[in-house]
Amino acid sequence: MSKKILAITLVLMFLFVANASARSYETEVERGVNFRSAPNPNSYVFRMIPRGEDIHVLRKVNSYWLEIIVQDGTIGYISAQPQYTDYSGGSSSSTPSTSDWEAKANAVIANARSLIGKVDYQLGVRNRSQFILDCSSFTEWMYEKEGIDLKWGTRYQKNAGHYVSKGNLRKGDLIFFSAGSSSINHVGIYMGNDQFIHNTPSGNVLISNLDGYWDSNYETARRVI
Repeated sequence: MSKKILAITLVLMFLFVANASARSYETEVERGVNFRSAPNPNSYVFRMIPRGEDIHVLRKVNSYWLEIIVQDGTIGYISAQPQYTDYSGGSSSSTPSTSDWEAKANAVIANARSLIGKVDYQLGVRNRSQFILDCSSFTEWMYEKEGIDLKWGTRYQKNAGHYVSKGNLRKGDLIFFSAGSSSINHVGIYMGNDQFIHNTPSGNVLISNLDGYWDSNYETARRVI
């Protein structure tokens, strides 16, 4: 009996390997992209898939993520944004892993996190090519990447979307502060867990806790997703 089981196991292993070998890796990565364990910008990164590597797309999870398999057999997820691959087929799964608003909020936050250490702060500046921005030109750009139009300037963004109370904040909400002023003059993107990401006058994009200084200078929030 044990020999029979061993024989069946070997046959199944052979079929699995043969199937993997026969798979067509027909999609080419056109720009280095993070290969993640889940369709979530906060999930574990297996590695960066370099430009030129061929992959196989299993399905389009939603408008933000592709489920793929790489040539060593690992299954994971990459951004569905068109700049990363030449993939053009397939429609979104009817049962995406996250709601539309959450997927979009995750994408906005991922955009913002990708610029940590790359942006210089300058009040009243909106120079994307040189990565010189102020707080509101930074938020404007991050949301624009996901199809959400915001005007540049906290005086406009503080009226965008609709009001949300501090106790009902969710990821992707815009949060506003009166930093060293009697009026709103700073904006960031709420990430959940009492954290937000923002372009700061100290000269960098930072993730900060919504406590202490920022809690005492908190003014309002707007939901735009």
